[in-house]
Amino acid sequence: MFDAETGPSRVQHPLEVLAEIERQGTVDQELLLRDGSTPWAELLADYVDALNALAAQGPHTEAGIPRYGLDEGHAGGCG
Repeated sequence: MFDAETGPSRVQHPLEVLAEIERQGTVDQELLLRDGSTPWAELLADYVDALNALAAQGPHTEAGIPRYGLDEGHAGGCG
């Protein structure tokens, strides 16, 4: 009836269970990203190109990137 060779079963700590779930989720996400049909490298390159084009336009455009010096915006504190 009782198998003495197996010994008592070990119960995992709840944080160990959560860590294992997180590890498995990370592996699953990586597999989905690799196997997916979305061209991530191409999308990233297009995004970087668009940001570079915005930055190259300079501050004279309305949608320019705001620039702040050390004295602007109270960067050193008010007092």
